[in-house]
This record gives sequence, structure tokens and C-alpha cells, in this order.
Amino acid sequence: MTLPALDTLPFTDARDRDRARAFTLVARGQARSRPEISATLGLRSTTTSRLVGDLLARRLIMETAGERAGRGRPAGILVANPRRIGASVIHVASQALVGTLIDLDGQAIEARSVEVGADADNAAISGVLARLAGELHAAAPRGMDHAGTAVSLSGLLDPRRRQWLMSSRWPKLRGLDIPAALEGIPGPVDICRNLDAELRDRMAREPENFADGALLLHWGWGIGLGYAAGGRSLAPAGGSFGEIGHWRFSVLDGRRCGCGNSACLETGAALWSLLPVLRQRWPELAEDEARLRRQLPACDLVGVPEVDMAARLLARALANASRLFFPSRIIVTGPLVANARLWAHFDALFRAEGTMQGLLMPELSSDRVGRDHEIRGAAAPLLERATVALLQGS
Repeated sequence: MTLPALDTLPFTDARDRDRARAFTLVARGQARSRPEISATLGLRSTTTSRLVGDLLARRLIMETAGERAGRGRPAGILVANPRRIGASVIHVASQALVGTLIDLDGQAIEARSVEVGADADNAAISGVLARLAGELHAAAPRGMDHAGTAVSLSGLLDPRRRQWLMSSRWPKLRGLDIPAALEGIPGPVDICRNLDAELRDRMAREPENFADGALLLHWGWGIGLGYAAGGRSLAPAGGSFGEIGHWRFSVLDGRRCGCGNSACLETGAALWSLLPVLRQRWPELAEDEARLRRQLPACDLVGVPEVDMAARLLARALANASRLFFPSRIIVTGPLVANARLWAHFDALFRAEGTMQGLLMPELSSDRVGRDHEIRGAAAPLLERATVALLQGS
């Protein structure tokens, strides 16, 4: 399941804690019967039966008849019920808002997508958000508790006021109040940055790769950065973070950015600024990042002066960020790094920047955009809170 280690959460009641430990074992496939739970947790069979009875009554687990092993009643087989709780996630995918209803296993039950024109304003985008959230909530199957709606966003956010401040995809969007847009939808509403959500799930699935600090850089329509260390993402609840795309460079003076400033890194290195130049050579290039990932490998991007300058600026910005966070690993995603020659060029530029004497260069790798990671990571806090609520109490 996509849930964290529920057995490590600070339950104040001992029975709640044991119930969480038993459920975690079953959900992870580490215990498939009552005797296995008793042996693993060191509990009496009567205590285990009580805990299993609680979990069955809450429909968090299911018990099926097992095979007979000698005399007596066959031991029941315990499995987790992933459809007991679900959560809706709405995220940005190029020029569309995409909604997905997932269960405790992170499996998609329902998915909807709505293209949103570049001229859409707050009212239009609010309407799409409400429509997607309403349709996903209504799609929850019978017997599933809906944990709420998570909205995972790119662009600039104000987490404290829970506002979507701006997005390069929709220039007319300004200060959109997300909870107000979803006011008529039952359940709580979470708002998060897409990179933070993606990092949360990557850490949960590969904790060994994020123990010593890792940076996640997206180089696409926009440019953003996430950081995680010790199993935690550095995403302050009351403020923005990782806006490397809006670091300012004197060489870009005079170029206006959608954030209201000029000379931002995005004005010379983001796809929204590079695409007009690229289309002079390859008119068929799309704006959709998924399609661009398939198109750009065939293009001689290194031979485009504007792309070469973009790679040099971004390599220096990333090197400076590395001197701030000192990560052991850096993952770069986005359609531009799908081009093998450009990736090799960028890798060489980054290594030429060097590091401080006596320190090792961080491991640099490229990867696909983690949409599944983003969806699961955005939903995780909602699913955790709903599961904990079910586990608690008599």
C-alpha cells in the first residue's frame, strides 16, 4: 500500500497502536494470518483475535478461508482492503487539469482530464477544478470512504493562504483560492507543490536513495526545484520553496517573466521561452510535455545557441543550489533531458562547475516526469489521516 508506517505514528492508546501495527503487517504482506500477527508482534492469540475483529469490523482488512493444515478449522487468510478509502488528486499536465481517484494501493479507479485554454482566468479554472472534484467524488465505489481532494500544482503557490498565485500556462490566473473553488465538494482539501508530492512518494518507495539529501529539478515548461533529506521533504507549510526558475541573471536583463520580475532563469531556459525559437526549426513541436519528450530526441538541440545558453545558465544555477543544500543525488526530469546529446552536454557543464574542495560531486541522473509519484504523493496525507481515524477508537 501507499501508506507510511502507521505503526510508528504517536497513538496515545495502546490498543489503537496495536491495531495499527497489525494492519500495517497485513497491508505490507508481512502477515497473512492471525498466528503470523501473534508471532510477529508477540501478542496472545486472544488479543490478536480482538485486533483482527476490530479491523474486520472497520473493513480495513478481509479474511478468506485458507487451506486445511491437519485437523481443525483452516486458518483464515488476511488481506488488506485497498478500496476501503480513496482520495481524489487534481494536477496539472501541460495545458490540462487532470483528476484521478485512487485507492489505498495507489491504483487509479477513475480519471478525468479537461483541456484549459491559455486565456482561462480564475473563474474558468475554478469551474474546472470544481467539476473534476465533483465527478471524482461521485465516482467513489460503494463502501469506499472518500478522504478528500488534493490539488497538486505547478507555478507559484502560497501554502499559508492556500492560493495558486500564478502559472506560466495560464497568464490570467492570479491568486486563486483553492478551498473556495472546491467549497461545495465534501471532505477536506489539501494543496501542495507538484515537486513536493513527487518527492514524497519517491522517498517512500526508495528511502535508501534519499537518506543523504536529494534534489529534484524539473526542466520543462517551467523550472522548479524540490529537496528532501532524511526521509523528509523541505517544503515549509507556511511559505514557498524551490523557485530556482525565478533566480535572476544579468545576462537575461530586459526579459519579462510572468512572475512580475525580469531576467528570471525561466525567461532564457524554460520551454515557454525556448519553444518559439525551436519551432523556427521544427514547426511540428507540441506544447504538451509528454509529446515533446517523444519529439525532442530527434532534434539537434545542442546546435541551437539559445538552448546551449539555457543549459549553461541552468547548470550554474543547479551548481549553486548544490552548494546551498549539498545533496548526494540530483534527479532532473522534463522533456529536454530526453535528448541524449543535450543531456550529455548538460552533465558535462554541471561537472565543469565543480564543487568545494574535498567534497564529492553529487550523483546526477535524468528521469521521466513522475506523474504516478505525484498523484500518490499528493494523496498520501489524506489517505493517512483517514486511515488513522478509522484505526482509532472503540
